[in-house]
Amino acid sequence: MGDKDIFVIINPKASKGRAGGKAGEIERLFKKAGRKVFIAFTKAQGHAEELALSASRDGYDTIVAAGGDGCVNEVINGMMRYDNPLKPKLGIIPVGRGNDYAWAIGVPNDIGKAVDLIVSGVGAFVDVGVVRRLEKNSEQYFLNGNGYGFEPLVNFKAMEFKRVNGMASYVLGFIKIFFSPPKPYSVHLETKEESVDISTQQISVCIGQRMGSAFILAPQAKVDDGYFDLMYTKRPFTRFSLLLAVIWFLSGRHLEHKKFFCGYRTKSVKIRSLRAEVASHADGEIVAYMDGKDFDVDLIPAAVYVFRTHSCNR
Repeated sequence: MGDKDIFVIINPKASKGRAGGKAGEIERLFKKAGRKVFIAFTKAQGHAEELALSASRDGYDTIVAAGGDGCVNEVINGMMRYDNPLKPKLGIIPVGRGNDYAWAIGVPNDIGKAVDLIVSGVGAFVDVGVVRRLEKNSEQYFLNGNGYGFEPLVNFKAMEFKRVNGMASYVLGFIKIFFSPPKPYSVHLETKEESVDISTQQISVCIGQRMGSAFILAPQAKVDDGYFDLMYTKRPFTRFSLLLAVIWFLSGRHLEHKKFFCGYRTKSVKIRSLRAEVASHADGEIVAYMDGKDFDVDLIPAAVYVFRTHSCNR
């Protein structure tokens, strides 16, 4: 491939099926800018990862994920599994449900502006996380965040809605989980900063600031500082305190309430549950569905070049 060739991976089902109709516009805009472009549509879950790995091996200069956070996550997994330190650059065209990572790095929602950003070459290297589920001997990479407990359950419920998109799907997911919230997990949590046994309903390992389209779980997080922003709950929530927590998440002020939350920066996290019952996600993709137990989470600093604006890390 040429040094300016672009491989675009489109999830046609993103944004409840609307993303597929954007392919022609995306192709036209790249060609208008004088770039050679190849468009590929995903056909099933996991296909974007396969396409990204193949495009990496074929020598494409840039791989573009056109979809939501799930598409971006599959693409970064394919790129990271390419056994070469010189990986393609990553572009994002946010046409999905959540688009939390695109928001974190300042990628415009407008397709034309997102294409212009990629063509401009403006960007920087960013950190990538990897979560290893020990009992399954599996690993998944992520760009935005890795969550356990209440947060992934809300996300899994949001994925079930066929006609609801964006923040509304997460709100409905929250309402469903609100009436039957998960019991606290008894886990041993280990970082360089502490080794502690906790009873918790949520652990969030963040690179970006936002999850679920609106919830600012890590208000001080930066995508390129070489650290995770770790947050976990310290005591069980009643329904009333859970409502308060959601309000705090929306404003990013939950860490001010130290009776309920603990948060700090770290480079790696070990989570050991007493029972295999933990729900977990990475960028919204399932890591464990109420059956996880032992997890290792590590940061790979400055792992991939991403096209982004200078207004990221708000």
